[in-house]
Amino acid sequence: MHREERGRYLIEASAFHLGDGNKWQPRLTMTRLACANALSKSQSFPGLTPLFETAKGAVRYATDLGRSMADEGSPRLKV
Repeated sequence: MHREERGRYLIEASAFHLGDGNKWQPRLTMTRLACANALSKSQSFPGLTPLFETAKGAVRYATDLGRSMADEGSPRLKV
């Protein structure tokens, strides 16, 4: 698992081991950090693709996706 703050978000990236074929699926949770006028709120992205041969590759992919979503204000990010 990887955690980092990026702007107003906490990025939590992990990998889920799929039983078939020894593949790893990226998982991502983005949390908007609390501030003076808003509580923290999270959004999960559990079923990301592509699948990876290693957990490290899957976590790296989810981390990079979270960074780009935070930096670019992605419309997929609803929190």
